[in-house]
Parts: sequence; structure tokens; C-alpha cells
Amino acid sequence: FEFGLLRLSEVQRLRYVRMCNINSLLVAGASEISRFEHTIGVLHLTKRWCDAHGIARSIARDIIAAAVLHDMQTGPFGHSMQYVLEDNEIDTSFVHEDLSHGWRSTYHQEILAGASFAGKSFSAREYLGSSWESVAKIIRGEGVYGPLIAGTMDLDNIDNVVRLAFHVGITDKDDHTVATRLAEQISLNNGNIVLPESAVPVVERWQSIRRRLYELLLLDWAEFSAKAMLTRAIERAAAYQLIGADSWVRTDAEFLEHLERSAIGEAQEVRDLVRRLRCADLYEPILLASSPSLEAYAALNSIESKQELESALVRSAGVRGVKVLTHFILDKGKTEREVSFFSEESGAERTIGRSSRQLLCGLFASTPPPEAERTALSQAYSELLRERGVVD
Repeated sequence: FEFGLLRLSEVQRLRYVRMCNINSLLVAGASEISRFEHTIGVLHLTKRWCDAHGIARSIARDIIAAAVLHDMQTGPFGHSMQYVLEDNEIDTSFVHEDLSHGWRSTYHQEILAGASFAGKSFSAREYLGSSWESVAKIIRGEGVYGPLIAGTMDLDNIDNVVRLAFHVGITDKDDHTVATRLAEQISLNNGNIVLPESAVPVVERWQSIRRRLYELLLLDWAEFSAKAMLTRAIERAAAYQLIGADSWVRTDAEFLEHLERSAIGEAQEVRDLVRRLRCADLYEPILLASSPSLEAYAALNSIESKQELESALVRSAGVRGVKVLTHFILDKGKTEREVSFFSEESGAERTIGRSSRQLLCGLFASTPPPEAERTALSQAYSELLRERGVVD
């Protein structure tokens, strides 16, 4: 049953989709992990959990299927594409974690029958038969077992954090056991996570690993610049109708090749960004800043707002011949994540750590500007952000 799940074409596609949201240039250990490797990790943790809690085989099959299929609809470059598809008006809606929604709205492809990878049709629905709806429910985080796959500290995120950190090289020698120890000790009660008090140090260690990892992935200048460039390429490709909700079915390489091939005429800017990304020709960082003004994110992050801000920047700073690019990241529980659970011994709710709440603001230039222009751009960016409600 498990081998059959792994051989599904929609799961095999994940061998060619990166775990990381960009093709990282300086943190290569993160970008070379595939979603397929992560899928096997989540499958392993799920089996450990089922064995530790004596789950009946008939129930375990659905949980295991959810573990294998939870990333089935992850598009090329993961969240980088997902957020653009979800935040922009496109022909059909995109809901990453909702298998049933995807099947009904046919965003697998324009024609559902054409959904395939390497010539092999998608067949998870047929393979699961009557279990399809219950598996989709778990992936959405619903029901008794949903929190295992889609919760505050679920098996998906536990594997994600430890696996990425291990490949990047920021774990200690004993950290590889954190994932399996958490997986075996988590219990569920009415949709809530339950842990013994003895698991508290393991939770704290997982949080520490997560913090070190996400600080690296979110704050490294090259990561930030590449995210800005890739996001802009996807946003403009959507505006030119080069991509749609069905584009998630492509692999990373297929997606970039499609953008290069189809971005002609007015859409040339998309091709230029993609080619620069492939050649590691990143935009130069001018200013990276953080702010507690989370409420400003929604207004600032639209493509229209960013382009208006960029035009105002160039005018205010008085620079010529340099393209600027702005990018915003909502760090809401990313670098740090609060974990709440109920104590197995006392039954009381416990909260460990706190969730990060900051708006990350980046400004980049197409070419390294002279020092005077760099200073002018940096000052203008800070002033324009303040005018838009972003406090220092």
C-alpha cells in the first residue's frame, strides 16, 4: 500500500520539486532537498506514531496516505508560487492543502483528464477509492487525526525543520533524534496535542533548531534577493497570463523553462529575471530592515503597491539607470513558533516559546549603485515606508 502511494505520478513529481522555496545560491544544503525526500520523512514519522499508539491498520492507512499526499499539490518552488496564486486574481482558485477542492475546481490542469507527470496520469483518487475524502480531510487538518498533518507542531513541520537544518549543517550530533522522539510522544485528544512533561526539553530543542534555520533562510541577503526576484517573475507572469492555477503541476525546471520560453514581447522582464536567477546574477541588497508593523503587509505586498513604491523611490532618490525591487516577508510564527499543548500528567494547557511577529522589508537594485545613490535609496526607502505606516 505504501509503495503504491509513493509510485503515484503526483508523488513522483515531487522528486523534482525543491523543499526550499527558491533555488538557494548560498544555502545550497537547503535547496537541494526534494519534496519527495521530505514526504518519505513524514511517512516514517507517521508510521512511528501509529506504532507507538497502537492505531488499527484500517485507520493507519488513511493517516499514512495523508502523510504521503500532503504535499501532492505543492507547485514549483513551493510557497513562492503558492502565495502569488492565492493572492492574485486568476481564472480558478488555488488551495494548496485541499485535495477535494482541487479535484472539483479542476486546477490540476485546464482539462482534468490531462493531469499527469511524465506521461502518467494522476491517480491518487482511484488508488484510494472510498478513502479519498477521509484522507483529504486529514490533510486539511480536520477531524481526529488532522492535527498530526496540519497543526501548530505537526509531523510535517517537525520533519521539515529537522531535515532542512540537518542538510544546512546547523544541527548538533544528537538533534537527529528530535523528530522521532516528538513523533512518538505526541498524543491527540479532541483535536488537541497532548505531551508528557518529559517532552518539554525536546519541544524547546525543536524550537531552537527552527529559530536558527529560519533566521538563516529569511535574513540572508542572497535568500532575500532571490525570493524578491522569483516572486516578481511569478507575479508578472500571472499578470501576462503566462501562468494560471493549473501551473502548479510543473516541476521547478519545467516552470523556469516555461517562463523563459513564453515570456516574449512585453513580458520580456519575466525572462530577464529568470535568466538572472539561473546565473546567480542577483539584485544588489540596498537595505534589509524589520518592523513590528504587521498590519502594513497586506497593503504593501500587492504587486501594484510595490511597483508604485519603486517608482516613488527612484524619483525621490534621483537615481537613473538602476532598477529597484522591493519585497516584503510576513514573519508571523516563522523564525519563532509558539507551541501549545496539554500536559499528559496535569491536563492543563501549556505554552512554550513565543511566535515571531515582524515585517521584513527588503530593497534591492539591479546593479551596484555608487555609494551616494545607495545612501539616497536607503534613506528614501525608510521615509516612504514610514509614510505607509511602517514604524522603525
